[in-house]
Amino acid sequence: MNYRVSYYAHHHGTGHLRHAQRLAELEGVDLQVASTGERRRDLLFGELDYVALPADAGPLQHPGKMRAGDPLHYAPVGPGIQERFAMLNRAWARFVPDVVMVDVSVEVALFARLSGYTVAFRRMPGERRDRAHELAYEVADAIFGYFPATLEDPTHLAAFGNKSHYLGVPGSLPAPSDPPAAPSGRRRVLVQTSLASAIPARGLAVAAAASPEWLWEVAGAVEEDGTRLPENLLLHGVVPDPGRAMAAADLVISSAGHNAVAAAAASGRPVMLVPEERPHDEQLHFARALEGVAGIPMLGSWEEPADWPSLLERAVGTTQGALADALFVSPASFADALEAMLAACLKAAVA
Repeated sequence: MNYRVSYYAHHHGTGHLRHAQRLAELEGVDLQVASTGERRRDLLFGELDYVALPADAGPLQHPGKMRAGDPLHYAPVGPGIQERFAMLNRAWARFVPDVVMVDVSVEVALFARLSGYTVAFRRMPGERRDRAHELAYEVADAIFGYFPATLEDPTHLAAFGNKSHYLGVPGSLPAPSDPPAAPSGRRRVLVQTSLASAIPARGLAVAAAASPEWLWEVAGAVEEDGTRLPENLLLHGVVPDPGRAMAAADLVISSAGHNAVAAAAASGRPVMLVPEERPHDEQLHFARALEGVAGIPMLGSWEEPADWPSLLERAVGTTQGALADALFVSPASFADALEAMLAACLKAAVA
């Protein structure tokens, strides 16, 4: 059966669009993608129907009064938001989806459900027992996560496990290998930051200065704060192929965002996680789950005091491929899990 899927991709960062792209590459899925702005279409390729929504913030919207404990996260009012939802509804009516997959917005999930569509809502790590998230979980016909069930919070499984589906991350286990020797003779640590934010240079400088026998390199955005950098710390900025730099390192230190973790896992190198600050403590919860399930070492933040020489020695001695083994499923298994979720979603909608 070919499923017609309309995928709502939140505009924060690029990770939501990357998930949509994976679905676009699958046989058996006719895909529509809705996100904010025309330019995000350039991040997608292949046959799909793209819907460029107007922004949900700006001079034509008024935030309204949202308080802690409210049943919605973000519900501005005004002509801009009215047109945004009208466009979304017209796009659905034209495409006629079997399922609307929402990645991720409580408000869009509710709107789709009230508009008469079958809804699958993305489950993400973090502290998400607030009223808004639980409302979305209640009204969704299915809940899907891009991680294995072994990493799920038991309290979520107790409440919503009957409708939750865990697709995993499509990938393959990298072959064990030794990194090339660094010209300096020092072991190399490659720090990968998330695309959507920057980490403070101060924390990196403290870590590098405390471990002069290591060469520290950073691929990604860094928040320049006037800190003087030690000679063993090199900032490369955003690089086109961080995977190559990670594969050449003795140790990868990564943020704990979903796609950053997947990229670190694909490098085949020993990995340590330092979560960046996110709403709902998303990265912190994901890092803790990976530490508990797969033994991946972590530090709570770059501001947390640490014995860096000891921490690096422990991290570099962890099993190569442990992170990949905890995350990755075969592309065929991913496709099968998605199909099972879509089928269950449609079954639940008419039960």
